[in-house]
Amino acid sequence: MSSLPLSIVHASCANKSRHFALTLALSAALLTVAGCDDPSNVGQGLLDAQAGDTRVTTMTPDEVALGDRPDATGGNAASGAIRALVGMVDDPVIGSFRSTGFVDFVPSSQFEAPFLNGTVSWAGLDLNLDYRYGDTTSVLQFDLYGVSESWLSSEISAEAEVPLGSLVASYEIPVTRGVVTLALPDAWVAANDARLRSETFTDAFHGFSIVPTAGNTVVGFRFSESGLRASAVPGDTVSYALSKVGTVTQQDGASSPSDFIILQDGSAKGVYVRFPLRGGEFDESLIHRVTMGLTAADLSAYYSDSFERPLPTVLGLEAVSADGLTRLEIAEVSVNADGAFIIDNTTLTNVFQSANLGKSVLDRFELYFPVEQSGVGFLALQTDGSPSIEALITATSIN
Repeated sequence: MSSLPLSIVHASCANKSRHFALTLALSAALLTVAGCDDPSNVGQGLLDAQAGDTRVTTMTPDEVALGDRPDATGGNAASGAIRALVGMVDDPVIGSFRSTGFVDFVPSSQFEAPFLNGTVSWAGLDLNLDYRYGDTTSVLQFDLYGVSESWLSSEISAEAEVPLGSLVASYEIPVTRGVVTLALPDAWVAANDARLRSETFTDAFHGFSIVPTAGNTVVGFRFSESGLRASAVPGDTVSYALSKVGTVTQQDGASSPSDFIILQDGSAKGVYVRFPLRGGEFDESLIHRVTMGLTAADLSAYYSDSFERPLPTVLGLEAVSADGLTRLEIAEVSVNADGAFIIDNTTLTNVFQSANLGKSVLDRFELYFPVEQSGVGFLALQTDGSPSIEALITATSIN
């Protein structure tokens, strides 16, 4: 393997002070070794008396690029995505995109006789809006469709297709946090009366699709406090819990600016990164610690005060073979107090060392967002000026 791809995000504002800040953060991480005041002592027990000097080298990747990586966007109450997303946004940096959400329900408890033997007179959706991306002063308009076939949340990704049924109704809501109640049309209630009261509801009903039609915000509806309610004469009301969600996001606008590579949550793209190792300065060396750091470029100047832009807070890194079949999870890390992501563990070090020795089948690292974040936020990696990705490599020459 001539080079090892590695993905990490580092705030690069194309100035030397940001470059120094990243190097300083990585150096601080390198120095926080339990029982070790000097990083040159790290891994010394692995070296024999013939070892040379230990050195710490800053390395930047020789390739950073977008690559196909399906992002899982489905989830249930136990695992996966925690919300369904719906809306459309014209983003000042990456252009226009739109999200279509899918929701399905199961009865919260067994139906009682009065409900089973009655007639449904009212039904409505309660959707707990807890996420916003875009213009918070706008309203969101969308169409509600039935879903015509059964679907599995585990099979929903950013590019999935879920068959739609008939149009149920159109709605307009403010993008305010809290529970939104959508009354379903009388005609829909009457047509679905028997299904709503059926003990086989879970198998007979496949949920709704929420398709945006206007607005400048993507919102998210989460599991807690969301559900379907139905009332039957003489007033018995039953609840159906939100059981699974899914989201499909389409990029409608122009590609991202040429001086950035964009890693977006809910997208079908990941970031591939390669570092030059084989045939370089680490030949005849033992790599015994690698620390990688990344911080998103500061894009706040592009957005107005009314534009809410929640950033992803957890970043994942995998080492992947050329055919994509072999995958090794390196870490999922949270942003630190300085707004940087720091990856520092033995798995990362072992991957670098194996690649340096020519003993690795892994072709690249891929950067991704864990499915649980369930948003459309993005991180921007600057491709010119100061490096946006760096690794500190501690290595010792072997004489």
